Amino acid sequence: MKNTIILLFVFLGFLAGCQKTKQEPSKVKISEKKETACLPHLYNDPKLEKEKILIYAEEGVDSLIISRNELNKIEKLFPVFKSEFHSNPEESYASTSWQYYINEDGEKEDLTFSSEAGEDSFCLLYSYYLKQKNGEKKFKTERETLVQLYRAVNGLYEGLNYGGTYFGHQHKRLNASVEYSIYQLAKGKEYFDKKYNFQKQKDLYIKSLMQYVSDEESQNPYNQEDSRDSKEKGSKRAKQLQEKINVLQKLITNYFYLNQVQNFEITYYR
Repeated sequence: MKNTIILLFVFLGFLAGCQKTKQEPSKVKISEKKETACLPHLYNDPKLEKEKILIYAEEGVDSLIISRNELNKIEKLFPVFKSEFHSNPEESYASTSWQYYINEDGEKEDLTFSSEAGEDSFCLLYSYYLKQKNGEKKFKTERETLVQLYRAVNGLYEGLNYGGTYFGHQHKRLNASVEYSIYQLAKGKEYFDKKYNFQKQKDLYIKSLMQYVSDEESQNPYNQEDSRDSKEKGSKRAKQLQEKINVLQKLITNYFYLNQVQNFEITYYR
């Protein structure tokens, strides 16, 4: 009798397990339906597919050619591009780089910028939209100056590190940082309009940068090899690095440029 009762409990337990197993797929389907129900439904318009948009930060820099359909999806899935208030490019990218939607066939699709090349495209779109908001003509001089300054900083660190893919990506992305700097200027110009002479701060910054380069080069094994192989080779390298610093020396003509260059350097290179 005792054995019969034990077998009965085992059998009932087996049945309960089977029923639970059978129910699990339906629960998964329900959760998937709930998930997709929250996703936006985005449909392609055949008329807009032939309309192509050229996205670029400036001439000579990588560009994107995408359809109006694709651009409409980007604007709906990534409202960060047309936000009323903007964060810097790094924070904007970190907050949203991958989104899902339901297409015209009821299928779940994704649109993502989650790769190195994807982040390049994200920054290109970021600068494209923010430039429209800032005003292309209004800040033309500041934009051109900041591009030269940021490229000089990127080139300086690229030289110190004997190149690398990071600096290639930064060259493509720095226009996004330029537009964010202009956005800050447009929003708070009075903050950058200092009444005191900023020259001493600039001199200290340039001297500290020159000292940093000197210190880094003194312990750089590749630079020491260059110097041993050829004095001319070592001298040429030192001249190239100095040229980048000379650009900063020449173009930092007010507190705004000084402040933004320092922030750019600290954010991406130190």
